[in-house]
Amino acid sequence: MLEKDVADLIQDTDSMQRVFLAIKGDPSPTLSRVLLYLSSFEDQALKAKKIQRNLSNHEALMAQDSSNKQEAKELMRLIDDLKNSSSKTDPELSQQEIKRAKLEKELEGMKAAIDHRKFTLAQIPDVVKQKKEELLAKVKRSRVIRSSLENTPRTAKEYEQKIAEVDVVRLELLKII
Repeated sequence: MLEKDVADLIQDTDSMQRVFLAIKGDPSPTLSRVLLYLSSFEDQALKAKKIQRNLSNHEALMAQDSSNKQEAKELMRLIDDLKNSSSKTDPELSQQEIKRAKLEKELEGMKAAIDHRKFTLAQIPDVVKQKKEELLAKVKRSRVIRSSLENTPRTAKEYEQKIAEVDVVRLELLKII
């Protein structure tokens, strides 16, 4: 059993423990020394198992570390791509902002035109009322003028006749007075 490889002995500590318990009752000086080494060997076997576990964990950790490094490289490349794409789209963004400003200005002009048109349309009833009043005044003035024209002679002969009528009325009034 002592001639076995250390890795095999580590795997077979249970059988070594049984042998140790079997010979514990007769400790000769050589056997005592062997037993002393054996107990030390058992401690070393536990350490070796722990190291073996750590080795298998180490490989998994190394694989994770490698994967993390690869992912970090991909993220760095993505970050660089994003930075480069933002500098490429910057002129396009500026053009879009200029276009938006023009459209906003045009929209403000359109809103002002619409507001002016609405104001003009809202004034129509008042303007119509005012114009009707002006028309009525003109009609009244025309009636007055026509009335005046009816009483005035239209020809020179009618004018002389009216003067003669007025003269007759004047002479009649003088006689009465």
